[in-house]
Amino acid sequence: MPIHSKDNLLLSDVLQTLTAGVEQIVDVFGLPGIALVALLENLFPPTPSEFLYPLAGKLAHDGQLVLWGVVIAGVAGSLIGSMIYYSIGYWLGEARTRQAVDQYGRFTVLWFDVKIVTVEDFDRAIALFQRRGGIIVLLARILPLVHGVISIPAGVTRMRLLPFLVYTAVGSALWIAPLALLGHWLGSQWETLLYWLDVYQNFWYLVFALAAVYVVSKRLRARQHSQKEHYHS
Repeated sequence: MPIHSKDNLLLSDVLQTLTAGVEQIVDVFGLPGIALVALLENLFPPTPSEFLYPLAGKLAHDGQLVLWGVVIAGVAGSLIGSMIYYSIGYWLGEARTRQAVDQYGRFTVLWFDVKIVTVEDFDRAIALFQRRGGIIVLLARILPLVHGVISIPAGVTRMRLLPFLVYTAVGSALWIAPLALLGHWLGSQWETLLYWLDVYQNFWYLVFALAAVYVVSKRLRARQHSQKEHYHS
């Protein structure tokens, strides 16, 4: 499955750089190095774990790692990273987080004051998290970008620690294992791997972009409607 686009050439360069980096970490630390990568990936959401874990699977294919060890190490690192964000949310609490949302949940575009997140949105999200926090954590763990930071609202709502850890571990395994298996199964077929990772990544970027456009447009329409009502009153 040949790939010739400029974007995919760039992704290929990124993949090669990540390969070298992960291999160096594994050479020095072994499986604990995978846990370290997982920890960093949870703390810095832009880190492309959809590339990292297939690379680890590829290293298992090459005999440098044990596949099940990759999954366990990845889950362990994810739990540590999640606990850091959980602790931050726990320390902030609802009152301070609500204050931050009220202060920073908006920005100005031209003459419009656009509210991305309102206090009312925050309160609804908190209420939903209190009722369905476990399943929210589980589902968020298998989504790119948000699977690390979902631990913050878990801490804000004081979600019980044991269920939080269980849901985080299960969700992390559901995220890590298929990616590692994909890398192990494809072995050195990097063009094929790159193609499907690119499709996967672009799909979720599109989903998040559409969601952002929807939120902003909804806020703008609400703002315009409020101004018209104020003008006619």
